[in-house]
Amino acid sequence: MIGLETIKKQFRKSLLLLGFALLLNPATAQNQEDGFTYSVALDTNVIAIGDQIHLNLSVDQPKGINISFPVFTDSITKNIEIIRQWPLDTTKKKNGSLKISKKYLITSFDGGVHKIPPFEFKLNGENINNIIRTDTLQLGVRSFEIDTTKANFDIAMPIHTPVSFAEIAPWAGGGLLLIAILFAAYYFYRRYKRNQPLFKAEVPAEPAHVIAFRKLEEIDNQKLWQKGHVKQYHSDLTDTVRNYLDERFNLATLESTTEETMETITEAIMPKDLIADLRVILERADLAKFAKFQPLPDENQLSLKYAYRIVENTLIKETVKDETEKDAEPIELTEGEAKNMTP
Repeated sequence: MIGLETIKKQFRKSLLLLGFALLLNPATAQNQEDGFTYSVALDTNVIAIGDQIHLNLSVDQPKGINISFPVFTDSITKNIEIIRQWPLDTTKKKNGSLKISKKYLITSFDGGVHKIPPFEFKLNGENINNIIRTDTLQLGVRSFEIDTTKANFDIAMPIHTPVSFAEIAPWAGGGLLLIAILFAAYYFYRRYKRNQPLFKAEVPAEPAHVIAFRKLEEIDNQKLWQKGHVKQYHSDLTDTVRNYLDERFNLATLESTTEETMETITEAIMPKDLIADLRVILERADLAKFAKFQPLPDENQLSLKYAYRIVENTLIKETVKDETEKDAEPIELTEGEAKNMTP
């Protein structure tokens, strides 16, 4: 067995080596060669085992020169692993050159001093084809001293803790799901036995013109303008017409101004006379709502009449086949009936 003194000696030796690495090998190395400035830098050159630090590569790239960075996958050396690497970051400098940087997140799980070899950058240009290399760096990794002065303890038995909600939740959720499935199966079985459809048929939506006619009738019955609510009368009237046009022709006029609406309504949607009626309705409503204009009683009635006319002349007409037009079904006659019908 390794004695306590041996372990302490190894640990002190490790600390001494790391101290030399810290003093003699800086965490940053910057070089300049043939007009190229490049560097490699660590956050620190001494870490505890398993700690994570950044390694940064940087090159100033002049105009007309392409620089290729070294490529790594999951490690830099056998003792230094790459946890994450970022894509190249390019920044344009005032002199027109580019500063290109790449960052890595690294770690090590082996104690000692690890050598980081030079990084190679390939230069390609019209009059240059060269390789430049950074200086070598060293990374010191501290191990942990084992405290052998404390006594060993037996393996602790499992501690029984109260059952938590997180442990019960999956079972409770599964039980509720099973109950829901059984209920749905029973519901569908009963409807099947009673000769009922499994799902209730959806009530078809009312046609746009049916809704519009009902709303116009409500407006007429409310007698708003007769009671002095002229602004409300014209506001309800224009909203009804706009809603009808939006549903009937798949438009979006409800939040549009009068001019925007009139630009949308073309002769492909309705004839000129109805377009003129629509303009009268909208402009008269604008005057009543925003200019405190008081239309004459005949003008109020006319707006409602125009609204009815627009809906009546643009609604979708459903063609119903007359019973007399249906094909007559052949009637089978007995032999006696056929003889009686023969002239």
